[in-house]
Amino acid sequence: MSDEPKLSPWGAVQHCEIMNTGIYSVDTASHGGIMIKEEYAKEILSPEARKCGFRENGYLNFEEDCAAAVAEREFLDKEIWEIPDYVKDKTEYENSLNDSIKQYFPEYWEEREKKLSANTYDKRYIVSDFLIGKPVMVDTKAKTLNFYSYNMYGQLYDLKNPEVHKVTAKTINGLIKRTQDYFRYKKTEKVVDGYVYKYLMNKNQKEQCKTEPYIRLSDKIIETNNFERAVRKMCEWSYENNFHGSADEKENGRHQRLQYCENYLKDIKAEVNYSKNSEKKSLLQTLKENKTKIKQPENINKPVKEKNNMR
Repeated sequence: MSDEPKLSPWGAVQHCEIMNTGIYSVDTASHGGIMIKEEYAKEILSPEARKCGFRENGYLNFEEDCAAAVAEREFLDKEIWEIPDYVKDKTEYENSLNDSIKQYFPEYWEEREKKLSANTYDKRYIVSDFLIGKPVMVDTKAKTLNFYSYNMYGQLYDLKNPEVHKVTAKTINGLIKRTQDYFRYKKTEKVVDGYVYKYLMNKNQKEQCKTEPYIRLSDKIIETNNFERAVRKMCEWSYENNFHGSADEKENGRHQRLQYCENYLKDIKAEVNYSKNSEKKSLLQTLKENKTKIKQPENINKPVKEKNNMR
């Protein structure tokens, strides 16, 4: 592409990977890093993240081996980039990003943690394993709990019509009242109380609870602001965990059996296409939508860098 940088702060660009519009990961003969057009960086990066880079020739640059981890962390948090498929262990890659930031940019990490703890509900959709493979999607804006069921192939057969529970002010006030007596409450406690408490009650409401509802700590499937991503991840998770058949049948039929999810998302997108097109989108929203269009070149042969060793 004509707008890809040819020259970087580290020398002539030998390889350029497009992470999203205006965002590039570059390599030179000796070094490399991430280059973001300044006008993009001002809008999509936090002030703390921008401090970790340096400006040169119209770009905000993050050098590999340390600062690039900050940029990647921000991209993941804001859902405008995903760890590439050529990285085999994505969880380990993300953990190594965090470890590197803690080591080299502790002030940035501290500020990020403060923001996360101050705003627990910054993501709209939280999908969890509610009960033995039966997922629930919490919509923190609509204040609903959407329960789904699966068939023997791990497909969510009620994807279009889940069991929806609306959490109203009456629901929350009732939960607060029930928590006043610890022993009585523990005899009548419901699993759903933990979701209401954790995701749908504000700080003041939580403080009124005399007993804290039980919260499962290891049941989260995904937390995102993107509905399509939430649905797709939920369907993939259900297939992985609830498919009844051999490993070969599972792998060979994956694409076909998950097509129902793509069809559903396609129908949803068609229904709201007109209203979406009529809205003025922010740069951040545009980049989120563009993320799925950025594909790795088929002939790419970029080495996978071990984050723990390089930082």
